[in-house]
Amino acid sequence: MAMTAQVKAELANTQITKTCCRKAEVASMLRFAGGLHIVSGRIVVEAELDTGAGARRLRKDIAEVYGHQSDVVVVQGNGLRKGSRYIVRVIKDGEAPARQTGLLDARGRPVRGLPPAVVSGGGCDAVAAWRGAFRRTAR
Repeated sequence: MAMTAQVKAELANTQITKTCCRKAEVASMLRFAGGLHIVSGRIVVEAELDTGAGARRLRKDIAEVYGHQSDVVVVQGNGLRKGSRYIVRVIKDGEAPARQTGLLDARGRPVRGLPPAVVSGGGCDAVAAWRGAFRRTAR
């Protein structure tokens, strides 16, 4: 197993109990691993990860912290991308988690960067944001 894969596996198994840290990690993962899409006039929140453990953790955190259900789609590698990728999608009422995680502002406009709660949060939030950013799919 490559060093990056080992680190990502370890990060996926790290237990985080503080809600603020879980929110920072989710916001960071969504910011760096995906974003927002408009499908049939509705907002869909999506993140593409390269480990199943990371996708399961993101899905679990979105459900437990924000109360929204998501789907995981496995995309098999082809061409330049050899390994599988995992796409976590919040389709139903995607605008709500987009606002809650700071991807959209109060007026419904996409936000650049990370939300103020993460950027101005405590040290634990900064660590969680870095953890989430690292677990995104390598591009």
